[in-house]
Order: sequence, then C-alpha cells, then structure tokens
Amino acid sequence: MARVDTGQTCEAIMYSRRTVLHSAAVAGLGGVLLGGVSWSRASAAETRTVRALLPSASHDALAVKVLLDTPPFAAPVLTIDGRQAAAQQMDVDGYAWGFVQKGLKGGTTHELTLTDEFGAALRAPWQLKTLPDLDDLPERFRILFFTCAGGDEAKSALAVNTRRALFDRALSFSPDLAVANGDHIYWDLDTALKIRGSARTLARNEEIYRRIAWIDQDLEFDSETNRRSLNTVIGRQIASIYEDRFASVPLVFISDDHDYFENDNGGTWGYTFPPRPFTLNLQRRAAAMAYPFALGRPKLPGGSLTSETVEAVRIGKLVELALFDCRRGWDTKTGNGMLFPEVERFLIERLHRSEASQYIHVPSVPFGWTAGKLGDWYEDRPPLGTSYGDKEFWPASWFDQHQRLIKALTEQRERPAITISGDIHASGAKRFTRSGNIDLATNPVEAILAGTIGTATGWPSHGRGMFASTPGKLLGTDLAETQEKNGFTLFDVTPDYIEVRQFSWRPPEPIEAIASLKPYATFRIERRA
Repeated sequence: MARVDTGQTCEAIMYSRRTVLHSAAVAGLGGVLLGGVSWSRASAAETRTVRALLPSASHDALAVKVLLDTPPFAAPVLTIDGRQAAAQQMDVDGYAWGFVQKGLKGGTTHELTLTDEFGAALRAPWQLKTLPDLDDLPERFRILFFTCAGGDEAKSALAVNTRRALFDRALSFSPDLAVANGDHIYWDLDTALKIRGSARTLARNEEIYRRIAWIDQDLEFDSETNRRSLNTVIGRQIASIYEDRFASVPLVFISDDHDYFENDNGGTWGYTFPPRPFTLNLQRRAAAMAYPFALGRPKLPGGSLTSETVEAVRIGKLVELALFDCRRGWDTKTGNGMLFPEVERFLIERLHRSEASQYIHVPSVPFGWTAGKLGDWYEDRPPLGTSYGDKEFWPASWFDQHQRLIKALTEQRERPAITISGDIHASGAKRFTRSGNIDLATNPVEAILAGTIGTATGWPSHGRGMFASTPGKLLGTDLAETQEKNGFTLFDVTPDYIEVRQFSWRPPEPIEAIASLKPYATFRIERRA
C-alpha cells in the first residue's frame, strides 16, 4: 500500500488520488469519506487503494479487515496459501471488507495475497502467522501494548506522522502480537458539544465538527449523512495511522469511553454511560469496519451486548490475556460495578481455569492509578476548583468490583498477578502490596500503564490539575516512574518471567529521536516458584 505524504492536509490524507474538483463538490457534506469523495463505484480503469489493513489471529484462524478508498463492483479477493477466503462486506456502502479463515495449523506462517475484483494486486504478498497451538509452550513471545492512538489533529491530537513514527519504532522490535487498549477514536458528541466547556469551547468544537464530520443525532444513526461522517472519522483517526504497517502483526482492539463517542462524565443530568443506543451503534459500526476481528470472544449470558466487552487471547500454554472494556457495562443504580456481572464472572472463572504459565488482565480502565475523574475505579477526587469535576457522582460499588478482581489476581498460587491498562495518558509501573482491606503481600499486584500514542494535550495534570497517581486505598512502590509522555510497552513473555520495557517520548524532543528510542525503564516480573 502506498504511504501518503505527511505534508498533505488532513482531508487529502485519505483521498490524494481524487481530484480537487470532486473534493470541492462535497465540501458542504461535512468532510471527506473513508473511500474517496464520490459514492459511485469505481470504474475498472481506476486504481483502487487499500487505506488500512488490520489483521488478527488465533491458534487456528487468521482474519483481516481491509478498508478501501472506493467501494468496488464486487468483493476484493484475499487468499491464504493460495486458498481464497470468503469475503464479508462490513459496512453498508462497501468501503470495509473482512476475511476469516479457520481450520489452520497453529504457530504456522502463511502467505497472503490481496487483489481487487479485476485481479489487480492491492498490495504485495505478505506473511502472517497463526498463534501457537493451544498445547504448545513457546520459549518466548513478544507483545506490544499501547493506548489512546486515536484523535484528530484538528482537535489537538498528536500529528499523524508522529504517531506513525511511534508505531514504526515499536514494530522495529518485531512483536508477535499488538494490543491497542482503547480510545481509537476521539469525536465526543454530547460531552464536547453540550456538557463540557465554556460557551466558546462548545462553539469551537461545533465549528470543527461541522467542518470535518458532523454526526447528527436528530437523524437515524445509519443515515447517509452519519455514514459519511463516521467514514471520515475512521479514515482520519484509524486508517491514516495504521495503514498497512501491522500487516504481519496480529492486532487486538479494546474499546474505551471515547470509542462510544463520549467522555466518561456524570452530573445532575445523568451519566454518559452505559452508552445510549445511538452511541452504542456508532461504536459497533466503527468496530465492524475498522477493528480487527475479535477471535476470542466468549458466548456470555446477555448475548452480544456483554460478550463484545471481553476477549480471551490464548498463546499456547505460555500466556493468556484477558481483555475487557470497562465502559459499556457501567452500573450506577444497582451496585453491580463497571463491568457486567456476566463479564466479571467470566474473568474470575477463566483465571481459575487457565493452564497458562502467565496470566495477564488487560482492562481499559487502569488498576493502580487515579486521575481524579469519574470513570476511575477509585474514589479519589481532583483538586478543588478543577474544571468539569464530577466525582461526587462516583458509585462506591465500582471499587467493590475492583476488589473482587484484585482478590482473584492475588490468590493465584504460582503465577504473578499482572495487569496492564489503557485510558490514562501516561506510562509507568507499580507493585502493590495492599488494596483496601486486601493484603497482597504474598503475591503483589504488578500494575502497568501501557503508554499513549496519540496524546498531545490531554495529560491528566493538564485537564484536571492532578498527575496520575496512586489511589489513596492502595499501597505500593514504583517499578518504573510514571511519565506523562507518549510511548508504548513491550512484554517479552517466557514460562518463568516477563521482561517489561517501557518507552517514552514527548515534544519538544525531535521526532527524529523516535527512530532510535530506547526504553526508559526495564524490569522483570518473575513467576512464583
């Protein structure tokens, strides 16, 4: 796939192959589309471009999402070792296509090809590997973790070319799997247009939204206007940074608050979560189009509403990742917690049943840090006078659920209790020996912040005057300094230990420094005897 010149405007990033005349023709429709500026199908003579390629893998399956710049006449063709995979159209208009091939051998490298409906290659052939067989015990497996990669430069997110540079540096270490933990999109609706900020700020947000991608809640979620706008948001915030750079590295996406097109707020007017039907549909459509296939979803009571918030990734008998979205299940009325009860039960039962040498919880909301905001597990409040403070609406039942999950982690007899989280725009690591009335000394909780890719101004200390810090009810020590910087984390997992490396960078450091970025912290988590 051809890369786009980073000197182009945001509108041109997705559509450089189209003409200025066509671009002007849709200027009044809220911005550009994911696939070109015309809704008509491309002609056979036109060159179609892949704007993003997002793979995923399990022990017996490979899957690929493909985002095109123009809807085709017929489905594109993906082959795996010469065998054609069935194509699924993932959106109404045909910009997004998905392919899943099951029945493959674990731990095996496969060759993939992708062509358009006329047989023209859409990119060079590439290789993608299935995860190890469930009975295998690999000697080592490298996992890349990061969070908050989304955001639009027009609303002060980190420049697209800088985010690409961070990805490229992370990928230079050849990870076997990448976990993107939440906030793939920042395009909040009510919180940005009605709730948070001065009249001037709200007016500025509306001007930006109307200019780039206006999502109209007075229309049907799936209206043409809203489809166009969602395509634009996906193109600018996901496709533009991922492109095809992860083609040979399986990806897993976890959702967080902004992925539901809102911030996690509350007030006398109510709460932004659980998501209302309109924003839930936006998240689901964005996930269908531009999240890698989730191949490890359990079938939980409550159907897709609950099952879509959790995923288990099993890497042979070496390591199991339990990934969970802490927003969709918000309970502010009955005392259940942030997670659906079915999800909590699954996480704890799966932890007890897993035969993996290492087990890692990967929640969207961090264990071990607070930024004083409503959506924390913890009751800690920001400093007095903080703008948009809403902590008085925090339910104590959220910490109760946190305690049940922490208790299950620390009660593992042979495995360390490990969690790596998203959401908070920082990197760092802590070792906790107490959480409320739970003594963790015999198996401390190793809590890690993954590091943020897209943050430019949204640091906790900037937004709330409160640096991300240890909650009042937890007792622990630092393994790595908490830093409000962009970065990522690498786990080298072995049967006996996990080596953790954390990387950080932030302007005014030159972007050129990213290419040779070294870890600012390296430490090892040993498996218990």
